[in-house]
Amino acid sequence: MTIDSANRLLIASLTGIYDEREAASISSMVMEHLTGMSKSERLLHKPDHFTPQQDDLFNQYLKDLLRQKPVQYILQEAWFGGLPFYVDERVLIPRQETEELADWLIKDESESREVATVLDIGTGSGCIPVYIKRKRPDFHVLALDISEAALDIAKKNSKFHDAEVEFILCDIRDRAQWDLLPLTDIIVSNPPYIPEKLKSSLDIHVRDFEPSVALFVPDADPIVFYKIIAEIAVLKLIPGGSIFLEIHHDHAKEIMAWFGANGFELILRKDFSGNNRMIKAYRN
Repeated sequence: MTIDSANRLLIASLTGIYDEREAASISSMVMEHLTGMSKSERLLHKPDHFTPQQDDLFNQYLKDLLRQKPVQYILQEAWFGGLPFYVDERVLIPRQETEELADWLIKDESESREVATVLDIGTGSGCIPVYIKRKRPDFHVLALDISEAALDIAKKNSKFHDAEVEFILCDIRDRAQWDLLPLTDIIVSNPPYIPEKLKSSLDIHVRDFEPSVALFVPDADPIVFYKIIAEIAVLKLIPGGSIFLEIHHDHAKEIMAWFGANGFELILRKDFSGNNRMIKAYRN
């Protein structure tokens, strides 16, 4: 199989699952991973044939893609803030909305703080704390997760990017474990926020492959983790501290009301798609 025929087969196969633009994007990611060539380089090598090993990998990748396994899990790589992160099905795939949240934190807090302690709650792949540490190496960055497997991946990414992050195994639903958490200047989190009732409406590549524990919350209390984070912040956030949260747009008013009742001022921000997606909470 040639580079050109493999690329065309990928796009044709995926167009029935994804729109044409996304199918082409996924195909480009796979082809770059397989060949080690950029798009422009592949154009110059269109007639080149795959090696037998590349043929085998291509066939496996195509098989996985047709069952809608995310390409990031297939290639075990996702990009966040211009940095590559190792990912597999034990952690969420980093999203652009979360990158916007991290950029907001860095911009706002860099203007007001020379140094700071930052705590990331529910770190997953470690993309948020590693990115923050790379941008602000003077910040003391900590990150927690309920999953040992997720922390293993986060530590791997921290080491790869030479970003010193302190990791904590912690279930924030257990108040007894809050003693593990330090006083902090900044809290950041992208907690689970999708109600269980919406699970069936999600795309297969999300519903069937990404970790449920990082996605879903009970229908009866969809802002449960925001309530817990607010309580932690009352105890652990120093005066003048800030909280940056990714949220479900359907529950923005409810989340803001809860933080407001706990003495916080709030700023609501939309994401690149125009949805209410991020909140900054702060108090003097």
